[in-house]
Amino acid sequence: MINFLKGIIVGIFNIIPGLSGSAMLVVFNLYEKCLKAISDLFKSPKQSFTFLFPIGAGIIIGTYSFSNIIFVLLKSYPLETYIIFTILIITTIPNLFKEGTKNGFKKDYLIPFIITFTIGILFIFLDIKDLNYNIDYSFLGLLKYLLIGIILSFSTVIPGISTTVLLSIINLYGIYIYSISTFNMFVLIPIFISFTITTFLISKLINYLLNKYYGYTYFAILGFCLSTFLCFIKVFI
Repeated sequence: MINFLKGIIVGIFNIIPGLSGSAMLVVFNLYEKCLKAISDLFKSPKQSFTFLFPIGAGIIIGTYSFSNIIFVLLKSYPLETYIIFTILIITTIPNLFKEGTKNGFKKDYLIPFIITFTIGILFIFLDIKDLNYNIDYSFLGLLKYLLIGIILSFSTVIPGISTTVLLSIINLYGIYIYSISTFNMFVLIPIFISFTITTFLISKLINYLLNKYYGYTYFAILGFCLSTFLCFIKVFI
């Protein structure tokens, strides 16, 4: 039940612009456990499923229930909503730094940090369009929704990468929020398929990197997190 409630909070963070649900998994000390469970899904299916199910169920409920609230807030109170989101983003950064340095700090950790921060900061120079809520039922639209699932997977597995910022950059965030709030299966099914496949593959990769290069991996994540925060300011403020 505790993991289920934590999953709801993670789901809420997944849907809030600029925030990362996986960053909350770090705060709740569930991040590495979830990665291992996903990686061992076929090796130890019963044990992995038992651990992941309450968290996953909570994430789905938190994401769906809060999407309606976010949709209304962005429409009616955009400035106030963005200020609150900015404060929430800042609170997740110290937790990532603390986790990355729990085994000590090395100057070499700054290398992956600078690389990921530089990559993330490049998004600031991309053209950002207004939120789009129009569903595209063509084959091209289907490919877009598969892309949403892939981006959602990356932000779920890698703390600091925000689904909403990346989707806003490619003008798909409005469609993502609207489809969840209206339960549009034409959009949600391809999102689920691409999300599931990508999450399994990326989880195995991140799990390997954490086992071999723990500090380096977390500082790379921290670079993404800080750059995402700056992108958030450009996209929404």
